Amino acid sequence: MRVVISCHFDTVFGPNASMEIFNGVADGATDNIAGLLAVAQLIGEPDLEIQFTEDEEMHMDGARYVAREHSADDTAFLVVDVTDSVKPGKKYSFTVENYAGIQEKHIRKALAGFRFKIVKEGTESEAWLYKELGFTVIEVDIPVSGGIHNLHGGARVEDILVVGKSLKALADYIRPMTRAQLSDYQKVEV
Repeated sequence: MRVVISCHFDTVFGPNASMEIFNGVADGATDNIAGLLAVAQLIGEPDLEIQFTEDEEMHMDGARYVAREHSADDTAFLVVDVTDSVKPGKKYSFTVENYAGIQEKHIRKALAGFRFKIVKEGTESEAWLYKELGFTVIEVDIPVSGGIHNLHGGARVEDILVVGKSLKALADYIRPMTRAQLSDYQKVEV
């Protein structure tokens, strides 16, 4: 299966979006600079396509464009975002949200050894669009404090680095699988 990482950059901040890293905390416009930093670790990985998208807050035009270039039959999307449902420094490094077309057991196998929490339905993101279009999708969210759309949010650098590793683990697990294997779809002959 083809694996595509989809990570948006927010456009609501205009030119003021910035981040500084001090004492292991990334402070600033964490949505979605934290996600971009996690994904940047994977640039150059073989057999892994990375798409940076825009307009996630309004119409998801970037994700729509990327989806048109792929087939739901053989493509899985790994979406990277942030969440404030789990606070940084708690017992989880990230959450898995808004997944579709994959059984939870496969997510757990792929991420064995990572500290994460599965949230059945998260807030609106590109994952919703990919799911609506019939793609296999998993969203991985970095915990932030101070609110998602805040110029002074915080994310632990440790969590950002772990999310990069978790994305690679998910991609490596999903790549040799078929859509039917991931969803455990059983075709019934009539």
